[in-house]
Amino acid sequence: MRYAIMTIRLPEDIERSIEAAVHSGYFASVDDAMTEAARRLLQELKQDQPTTGSQATPDPVLGCMREDAELMDEIVADAYRHRREETWRELDL
Repeated sequence: MRYAIMTIRLPEDIERSIEAAVHSGYFASVDDAMTEAARRLLQELKQDQPTTGSQATPDPVLGCMREDAELMDEIVADAYRHRREETWRELDL
C-alpha cells in the first residue's frame, strides 16, 4: 500500500484525544487512527450522496427535517388533523 504525506492541523483537544486512543492501545499509531477517521468520514459522505444519478442540490427545507424525524412526524400528523377538521372540503352532491 502506498502512503501519501499530508500535514493536518487539529485543535489541541482533538490531538490529545487521538494520542490517548493510541496510548490506550485502541490504535497502533496516530497514522492508523487518522486513516480510520478518514475512512469513516468518506463512508459517511458516500451514504449522504443522492441515490439518483443526478447530483442535484438537496432541498434545504426537507434536508433539515431529516435530522429531526419526530418533528416532521408531528407536522404531518397536525396537517392531517387540520385536514379532517376542514368542513369546507366536504361536498354534498
